[in-house]
Amino acid sequence: MRTLTCLLSWAALAAGALPAGVAAQAAPVSYVGGEVMFVSGKAQRLRQDGQGNLVAKGMELLEGDRIVTQPDSHVYVRLRDGGLLVVRPASELHVDLWRFDPAQPQDSRIKYTLDSGVARHVSGQAAKAARDKFRFNTPMAAIGVRGTDFTVLADPNVTRISVQSGGVIVNSLGNGCRVEGLGPCEGGSAVELFATAKDKLLQLRAGERRVELIDDVSGSPDKSQPPVNGEPVAKPRKNSGDLNVAEIRTAEFVDMALQADNKVALPLAPVSPVAPIPPIAAWGRWAAIADKDPGVVNVEELLAGRSLVAISRLYILAADKPATAFELPGSGIADFKLTTHDGVISDNLTGQNVATTASNASLRMNFGSKRFETSMHVKAGDLAADINGKGSIESNGRFISDPFSSPSIVQGLVGGKQAGEAAYLYQRTISDRYDASGVTSWRK
Repeated sequence: MRTLTCLLSWAALAAGALPAGVAAQAAPVSYVGGEVMFVSGKAQRLRQDGQGNLVAKGMELLEGDRIVTQPDSHVYVRLRDGGLLVVRPASELHVDLWRFDPAQPQDSRIKYTLDSGVARHVSGQAAKAARDKFRFNTPMAAIGVRGTDFTVLADPNVTRISVQSGGVIVNSLGNGCRVEGLGPCEGGSAVELFATAKDKLLQLRAGERRVELIDDVSGSPDKSQPPVNGEPVAKPRKNSGDLNVAEIRTAEFVDMALQADNKVALPLAPVSPVAPIPPIAAWGRWAAIADKDPGVVNVEELLAGRSLVAISRLYILAADKPATAFELPGSGIADFKLTTHDGVISDNLTGQNVATTASNASLRMNFGSKRFETSMHVKAGDLAADINGKGSIESNGRFISDPFSSPSIVQGLVGGKQAGEAAYLYQRTISDRYDASGVTSWRK
């Protein structure tokens, strides 16, 4: 395996640098909202000055930019506050306002308009710290957040919103809810939706004033424009009835720690950039977790000659070729042992990350039923989480946990000689403040 070197730099973003050639006194000023980390198909960026160019990996997304995707195009943007923006096929999204100061995130101002299509937003530090100044509009609805991962569908006849984590508050534009406003539109016609309400959508039809809470998920944004394999994922928080006792106690411990001391420190610890991995896949941490972080891999180099399996806010996993390496047996059950783990617990309030250790790890593949199940315990200091997931195995060796029923999101690959090797990315929400994520490799 070749040595992967760091070619990604977020220093300019973290410093709030303006793009070259934009004068400080110019009006309107362009502010950097984030950086394109992945694009498939053809998508166009239309700038405030009317110029247009094709979206490319590494391109900065600026305030005033408009992203227009073709029917086969997906665009992922890592936002400067650590959040995520996904624009799916046949969509048009405008970045109306993007102001973020890492030193004073509570003063952030962020606003988007989805003119048509489907887009997903995962809140970062700015949206979480300044919820009263965050707005996501469609032509007929205003969406505010409660610290959230949500997906929106917009067309001339309807707006629909699904929530994967946290919650949203939605109101119809007009009658005091101004299109140019910031923050959620409260009021009697506003309706909230939280991820704990399974299989629910919010819907607003053209000509109607009241947002509806509906059960019909057949028209959800994910059904209209499904995410591709490898789209970064965030997991909804579960209510206590959905978690085992150990997971409940973990969440309670974190909440008590925050109540006792709002300045819980997560000391930075070194994380190995790329550890020994199965030959079926390559992985690494593509985003820095500290200043001058030596552990960041170059995404383009890692993907050279490989296909993307999964990507999260910090990690990326890609499958080696040829595809024959992923032929699976038609029957039998295999138990795997953890060989390598690289993970962190992230403090979403401070932006700090601390390396985790893994224990009590297990992974079982049932090739007859094409199902898998995995679990392990990760710990960083006094913070801990149980990573549990189960789901389906596809014929090409890729596997993913069942949505809305697994406490953690797990995406990975199994293959190699006698299907004896596996690797996966995981993500788990511990509390409103803390998340656990990482990557693992396994052998029979």
